[in-house]
Amino acid sequence: MVSWKLPWRSDAARAPEPVVGDPDLRVVVSGTDETVASSVALAQAGFASTEAVVLRHVVRLPVSAVGGVLERVGADGYAVDESPVNERVVAAGPDAADDALTTLALARVMPVDAVALSRERARIASMVSRAEGAVVGWAVLRPAGAGEAGAPRR
Repeated sequence: MVSWKLPWRSDAARAPEPVVGDPDLRVVVSGTDETVASSVALAQAGFASTEAVVLRHVVRLPVSAVGGVLERVGADGYAVDESPVNERVVAAGPDAADDALTTLALARVMPVDAVALSRERARIASMVSRAEGAVVGWAVLRPAGAGEAGAPRR
């Protein structure tokens, strides 16, 4: 008889899921160039985890559009991430000096692979562009000490 275990029935102790806004989260991989494929960014960082991580998108939006965008992304499980965002990412954004725009970090907890990351980047970019905003960058975060460069825990 063949015996195998389903991944969700592992006897190993599972780490608790990360929480959006947790100050112990560290950036594992990030990007500000929308032309770089998600698979390339993840591969260059050596990220190959199947565990849930925090996916954060930094966006610039007109102040008048913030409520509508938050309502739409909230339905998909995103929340505003109040943790500090890398100032270099914000400075690289479009119209960084424009007072009519505000910078927000939208984040959710989910397992990330190249396909999931590409899909989420496209969804956020679409929602934000319809509100006349722009995506500044994205990042995958996990708790400090959760493995090296995205390697799965054993």
